[in-house]
Amino acid sequence: MDDAWVKQGLFEIIAILREAMKKGSRVDVRAKARTLATRILRLDSAGFLIPWHEELFKEGRTLSFAIHDYNAKYEFKTGKAKTITSNGINYLYIRFPNEINITQRRKHLRLFLANKHQFYCSGKFNNGVQYHYNIKDISHGGCALIVEDDERVASLCGSTLRNAVFDFGDIGTIVSDLHVINVKRIKEIADDESERFYIHLSCQFKRMNENTLRKLDNIIVKLLLEEKRLRRL
Repeated sequence: MDDAWVKQGLFEIIAILREAMKKGSRVDVRAKARTLATRILRLDSAGFLIPWHEELFKEGRTLSFAIHDYNAKYEFKTGKAKTITSNGINYLYIRFPNEINITQRRKHLRLFLANKHQFYCSGKFNNGVQYHYNIKDISHGGCALIVEDDERVASLCGSTLRNAVFDFGDIGTIVSDLHVINVKRIKEIADDESERFYIHLSCQFKRMNENTLRKLDNIIVKLLLEEKRLRRL
């Protein structure tokens, strides 16, 4: 499963669209039953230009965009496009969206741990208050943490948890900074139809040195071997 989150800040939205323009990324626009390929030509402080297309100009509803990048897919909706003319050439001008949904493509194998092990991530917030969360899953790029009941985590998105300690029991321990990229509330329904609510923290590892990367790699390999052994039983 890929990581997904939302960007709503104007400067972040402009940065994403500017990067797509510089790279010449493929941009798909959905109009009625068709998806049309286009590209971003230019940006100003309020919107962006794409090549003029009659079908998009006539589209009376909101436009749905998808920017395809090597590492991620960016999706957003905008209002109706309007025509502007520059040097005798027609273009479509579209105002910036209110938000962009980002789906990051995974580049690393991810191990799901929560239902098989009791491993923990612990540390201190900047104010000195301690935290102690279950590790839901882990990869070479980052992890997901389970927070059962802690109102403080709602404000963690975009922040860094420094010197977080990952305790994998007898397998080993590592220490790393964590960048929190998404915070979302999850509802799980068990086989007996009972409901469980928790908060899911999506995190990326930051500035891991070679020694820590080797330790993480050894831990993941040991967990994979243990998983394969249990499957054979």
